[in-house]
Amino acid sequence: MHQFLNIKKSVGICADFWDVTKKAGLFGIPVTGLGDGRHRAVADGHEFVNMSSYSYLGLDTHPGLVEAAAAAVLAEGALNTSASRMRLRFGLLQDAETALSELFDVEAVTVNSCAAAAWTSLPLIASGLLTNDVSPLMVFDKNAHFCMNAMKPNVADEAEIVTIRHNDLDALEDLCRQHRQVAFVADGVYSTGGRAPIAELLRLQDKYGLFLLFDEAHSISTVGRYGRGVVLETMGAMNDRTVIIISLNKGFGASGGAIFLGPRGSQGRVDTALRSAAPLMWSQRINTAGLGAVLASAGLHRTGELIELQNRLQDNITLFDSLVETAERGDGLPIRFVEVGSEEGCVVLAQDLLRAGFFAPPIFFPIIGRGRAGLRVMLRANMSAAEIEEFCALINTLLQRGPVAVGARE
Repeated sequence: MHQFLNIKKSVGICADFWDVTKKAGLFGIPVTGLGDGRHRAVADGHEFVNMSSYSYLGLDTHPGLVEAAAAAVLAEGALNTSASRMRLRFGLLQDAETALSELFDVEAVTVNSCAAAAWTSLPLIASGLLTNDVSPLMVFDKNAHFCMNAMKPNVADEAEIVTIRHNDLDALEDLCRQHRQVAFVADGVYSTGGRAPIAELLRLQDKYGLFLLFDEAHSISTVGRYGRGVVLETMGAMNDRTVIIISLNKGFGASGGAIFLGPRGSQGRVDTALRSAAPLMWSQRINTAGLGAVLASAGLHRTGELIELQNRLQDNITLFDSLVETAERGDGLPIRFVEVGSEEGCVVLAQDLLRAGFFAPPIFFPIIGRGRAGLRVMLRANMSAAEIEEFCALINTLLQRGPVAVGARE
């Protein structure tokens, strides 16, 4: 028991974190949207900028995507087919998957979330169905996203599992030498900042036939031609020893998730997934509004507007990096982790920022290591320079007070 998952223990560890953030007024805040990442609290009308939004290009409020979502629902007259995609599907679903496949030059299938994409992909890989019927040693990066680590019990019924330290290439290569087939599970860009050593992993793939599964939730749309993300941009082109899962409701600005099962022409893999992967077969698919937004966003990704938004995002990242020092400075990605250290000080800092008009929730153990509490900041293309400058000035001023005085009131 509890070799890979212990819900009771996890709940016990996390309880204090959620209790503290809820008591501080930083958990589950009901809001109304004001556009461009600004919100108004329902309870007291307090307005603030969301500094922790995953919509890195601001596409979640793009008029073209919103209008396309509404038009799709009105055209079909239904939010979904209320049936498994294996039985019935709106033509819109096929259109959206074709658009994604053509945009990224892959064979893509969609699911209703990035977590469902992990649930679909991991057992398929572990079973050997994508590795010539050889069940691989499944190696997880310690920092791989929770949605992948949570699948370990299912994966363990198909293959042996090993977890290695974050970005430990030496340990991974040793395992590649010792086993006929290895599959490595990692994030392309990690949710608390930083990226996988993609070029080095591709070298191991060439040398040992390493199979790679990347969670690319955080860099799709923000980086690369047509918003291909850091993995595909580094690879140059998709290959048949890689699977990539992506979010469509972060940088892409729409809804749901997708799985890139291989290069164009990998129809056999698509058929295998559609006939063998329970979440893909039976789980709810992206609804009609989401599919309309996916199609609109895919179209936008082929225009100069995407390049303009990517450039704006890079300008905002550069501005933030010039004002606040973080371990991620200069990596060109939108996630920044501002380490505070003290859990109590971090919560009070987040409270002060919210009062001043900026929402940047604290994260600490077990999301981050003990004694390393901090703020996770997500930068967006639709932030103004004035907002970033004011936010950074507040952070620097509050941090200079020290962990005891942070949040001190006159």
